[in-house]
Amino acid sequence: MPKNKNAMLRFRIIDGCLTNKLKPYPKLQFIKEKIEEQLMTEISESMINKDMSEMKKVYNAPIKYDKYNEGYCYTQQGFTIKEFPLTTEEISALDFSTALLHQLSGSKIFDQFENAINKVIEGYRISKIIGKSERQLIQVEEPVKSGGSQWLEPLLNAIVQKQSVLLTYTKYGEQIPKDHHFSPCILKEYRNRWYVTGYSKRSEMMLILALDRVTNLAASNEKYVHQPNFNPDEFFKYSFGITQVHDAMPETIVLSFTPFQAQYVIGQPLHHSQKILLESSEEVQVSLNVYITHELIMTILSYGESVKVVSPVNLREAIKDRIIKMAAQYK
Repeated sequence: MPKNKNAMLRFRIIDGCLTNKLKPYPKLQFIKEKIEEQLMTEISESMINKDMSEMKKVYNAPIKYDKYNEGYCYTQQGFTIKEFPLTTEEISALDFSTALLHQLSGSKIFDQFENAINKVIEGYRISKIIGKSERQLIQVEEPVKSGGSQWLEPLLNAIVQKQSVLLTYTKYGEQIPKDHHFSPCILKEYRNRWYVTGYSKRSEMMLILALDRVTNLAASNEKYVHQPNFNPDEFFKYSFGITQVHDAMPETIVLSFTPFQAQYVIGQPLHHSQKILLESSEEVQVSLNVYITHELIMTILSYGESVKVVSPVNLREAIKDRIIKMAAQYK
């Protein structure tokens, strides 16, 4: 598969010329004009000859110059390099996907996804948007790279192949790293940071580890510990963010938002368990069924004076204590 995107586009245009029944045996000049017209760039006849030679190598394309008709053709009737034709709608969908993936680049695993989609698009798209980069078509929030992306591919392979790994990990707030024989189950992203969930032989329990805290990863000689009852959706069902609290019960959280702020909270729920309890001209109350975690507290604080904790009392007090400490910083 040729790596050059423009080469793939030229191959498709050449293929279209050679399979055009209305104008058989196209001359080199005709093919040149078609490529320049559709790609809006100049190309030499020598480059076209190189492209046709490459098509013979890559696709076993039976291209031949017919002296009698003074033009090029396929010697095999019905041959085309378009083995899997796509509709215009499908091509547009793939264009959108690859534009999005360009904004999510930065790790080897995403590069692989991007290349796979590009191979499909480059194989079937002849026309393209000229003069506009992907960022001029679609933009997503660009994360500040937190590190650890180099572990994504080996961990994904370990999950798929059910292989244990030996990883070196340093917990937040600690200085001494520890080795874990780890059986990974799922990779999870939260706020531009990657985590892996799996069984640690050292801790004898399921752990959630931040990849930017992993300093080394290697194959383990320990047997993979299969978790037959592990269900990612159930495991994180009551998690607000990435934290899963062992041996804890979720609590019903009731928050009161100002009507203006509530528009955003309703449009983009804080959690899948969110329910609207009350709507009035003065407030909108919503409930969440989650664990009380640091992520939940920080999110509530981020809304400032636009939110108030109605219940439970322990969460109200925790938020109140944080606010008092915050105010003390400005005295």
